[in-house]
Amino acid sequence: MEKLPFRFYLQVLLCAVLWGSAFPVIKNSYEILNLDTYGKQLTFAGTRFMIAGLMILPFCRRNLFLSLKKAPRLKLLAIMLGQTYFQYLFFYRGMDVSSGTLGALLVGTGSFWWIILAPILTNSPSPRPIHWLILAICSIGIAMATYAPGAGSGNVALGTAMFLAATLSGAIAAIYMKQVASVSGSRTTTAFSLFTGGVLLLVTSSAHAPAYFAQFNWQVLGITLYLAFLSATAFTLWNRLIEQYSVNMLSTFRFLIPLFGVIESTLFIPEETIGPGILVGGMLIIACIIAISRIPRPKPST
Repeated sequence: MEKLPFRFYLQVLLCAVLWGSAFPVIKNSYEILNLDTYGKQLTFAGTRFMIAGLMILPFCRRNLFLSLKKAPRLKLLAIMLGQTYFQYLFFYRGMDVSSGTLGALLVGTGSFWWIILAPILTNSPSPRPIHWLILAICSIGIAMATYAPGAGSGNVALGTAMFLAATLSGAIAAIYMKQVASVSGSRTTTAFSLFTGGVLLLVTSSAHAPAYFAQFNWQVLGITLYLAFLSATAFTLWNRLIEQYSVNMLSTFRFLIPLFGVIESTLFIPEETIGPGILVGGMLIIACIIAISRIPRPKPST
């Protein structure tokens, strides 16, 4: 049985901490930066992802244009639309109408989309019963760990629909990333996806851009640069892991993201509190991660 290297756990943990911090930062930014309309929020997001894509470019080892020219165009388009544009079109709407804790909770549903769609869209091995069992236990752990009054704030129904749509978009992009990255490289593909997706978000919110940039200051710049760094680092690391490891295994490790998201949301969003189930739920999640790492990874079909 192949053991996972220490750097794998370190990279997964870093991604979870970074993405977990995005929930309170974005939610608090709505008030701090006076992002009182959905259009301003999309302009904020588009600026963030454009900068994130540019941050990755110096670390790309391949020629950007030659690598992208070799990539399957439809799959590359699906990655750009799914990973950045549609995912955050829905995500920012969900954050606008509901709570950061609810968003952190539902981001874990991406794992279910991965397992359901991967065998359909790729040559990925079908999930084994043990994978379903572990994911079910993880779901129970997430539900227990994220039980808090803050999760019920705002328009829960609309927020839930938006977050589910966001995770579906992200899952489709992640599945195709595994195929496209082998041709154009995960860093190059990630840089292209974030930058072009950011441009599309800016185009979508262009009517609100003047009002947003009119209030641009050093505080806005600082928060934007942090979120851009967060996206550049986390997406680069995670997409590299997608290139190297199976979707079925990574789907369980994704449950660390909502766990950290809930913890960081309840710590840094004043009106959201942490539930006592976080201890038991966290233990279940850690146990599932240990279990999934000990299951032999099936070889993909040729």
